[in-house]
Order: sequence, then structure tokens, then C-alpha cells
Amino acid sequence: MPSLPSLRRKPRTAFVLSGGGNLGAIQVGMLRALWERDLHADVVLGCSIGALNGAAYAADPTGYGLSQLERTWRSIKSPDVMPSSRIPSALQLVRKGESLYPSTGLRRSIEAFLGGRATFDDLEIPFQCVATDVERAMEHWFTEGPLVDAILASAALPSVYPMVRIDGRRYVDGGVLDNVPLARAVELGARRIYVLHVGLHGRPNAEIRRPLDAALMAYWIARNHGFARDLAALPRRVHVVVLPPGDRPDIRYDDFSKTDELMEQGYRGASEHLDALAAAEADESGLAERLRLDAFRSAEWWRVLERRRQDGVADETAEHAESDAVLDDVLSEAATEDR
Repeated sequence: MPSLPSLRRKPRTAFVLSGGGNLGAIQVGMLRALWERDLHADVVLGCSIGALNGAAYAADPTGYGLSQLERTWRSIKSPDVMPSSRIPSALQLVRKGESLYPSTGLRRSIEAFLGGRATFDDLEIPFQCVATDVERAMEHWFTEGPLVDAILASAALPSVYPMVRIDGRRYVDGGVLDNVPLARAVELGARRIYVLHVGLHGRPNAEIRRPLDAALMAYWIARNHGFARDLAALPRRVHVVVLPPGDRPDIRYDDFSKTDELMEQGYRGASEHLDALAAAEADESGLAERLRLDAFRSAEWWRVLERRRQDGVADETAEHAESDAVLDDVLSEAATEDR
């Protein structure tokens, strides 16, 4: 595990932004809802598209900054980040080369989102993003230095974009190992965490017809299992609010034509959710438990964890045993209320 960066103080509130490609527009609406309710981050953590949105927010965490972020999202066109090809898609996967697309368009988009900010020091609030170190087969956290290359590495989806080389090392998308970097926020000392996750969207078709279908399914399961694991291991002292992403949209991975709809979806869901939580806080009794339960119920993650329980997954450490006991109570209550 890389050493933690030095922060002026332990962050009390963290925003955690997941990967999710073009569905990252949902996070923009969520950020707007948080800002309107005077909820601000002491540190922002991002992966892939969440790294891009997170850095843009950290650069200017104001209403004007959010307006700029929304405007930039509306300007994105698919050919800008994923150039079209005359080669049939099936043949693209077997042709020679490291990736389907060059990263030049993605780099230009990152630069547009950052609005001239070149380094981590140029941001208004602390920001970190995660990528996967290919040689070491472990996550790597970027906390200082040039911003564009770090975000490019965090978003370098394997086979879609080429690996990013920084200081002699190769990196790919952080979502390979840590698509929703919740554990990092806990590690940094955050006591309240808002998770801006685009949800269970992007699940491949359950019917395996081609080898590629099996690979995509395995990748999807691995990403979402990690988030479920981190939720299960949350310490009692940490309050997590998972903002609801809404229903899965009918949209291709390379379709940026529904950005406004996705931003509105994220804003509406987060606004309703945060207002309900604010109303609940009027009654301090059991607030922490309600917030904890809310984290599991949002986006139906508790269902993932319940299946994990039924399969007999156990952890031998005392710390995880405690969290498992809490989780059992949470799942039981959630299941009762859901009936």
C-alpha cells in the first residue's frame, strides 16, 4: 500500500466518485444537489470518469465551477473521445495494436474539463485519483504532480485506450481494482462519505454468446464485488451516504447524446435522497444506524451483500467479524422493510 499523502488535517467529509464512462453525467447532477445543500468535501477521490469529474469539481467547487462542468459535458461528442472506424467492431478486437482508440481525444477532453489547471497543487481542495499499476498488479494513488496524465491513467480502460506510461511505469483504468474507492476515504480518516456511484449500470447480458461476453461479465462482477466488500467492512464511526443513481438508462457506452437527461436524473435522485436524510436528522436517535442502513439500501447494494451471506462468505478477523454482525442486522432490517 502506498504511503498516504500528507494532508493539513484529517478530512471529515469525502466525496467518492466511481468510474462509469458516459454515465459520469449522473455524477454532475449529484454534485449540483450536494452544493445546493451546502454539503462540501474536504477531500475528493475519483476513479476513471469519476477522476475527471472529481478533479473538475476540486478545481472550482462553486456554483460557477459546476456550471462550467455542465457546459463541458454538453459539448462532448462521441467522435471526440472514441473516433469512428471503418473496420467492423468484431475485427477491431482481433487486429494488431494495443487498443481500439488512441488517447488523444480523451486527453483533449481532460484538458477542457480542467480549464487550464495543470497540477494537483492548482486545485482548490485536495484530490486523489486511482489507477492500476500493470507491473505491480496493484492500485496506485496519484496525489501530486501533473494532473492530465494521472487522470488519463485512471481512465485508460483496457483494450479501449492504450496504457499510460508515467515515470517508466505502465497504468490502466483504476476500475480494474478499485472502481469505487470507498476504502481509501476511510483510510484517510473521513468520518462522513458521500458516494457518487453510477450504480449497477453497465451489466453485460447474462447470456454468454461470445468469449468477449464472458470477459465483460467477469470484469463487471469483479468491480462491483469490491464495492460490496468495502461496504461490508465499514467501521461504525463512519457514516456513508450512497446517492441513488436512478434507473439504468438505455444507452450505449459511446453515446453522449443524453447528457442532459443523465444530469437531471442524478440531480433529482440525489436531491430527494438528501432532503429525506436531512428530515431524518431532526431526530438524532439512531441517526448513525439509519445512515449506515441507507448506504446498503441505495442502488440495492444490500442485495449483493445478502447473496454473499447466503453463499457462506466469512472473515476471520475480529474487525470484520464486528462489521459482519452489524451487516447482518442491516440486511435483516432492509429485507423486512422491502417486503
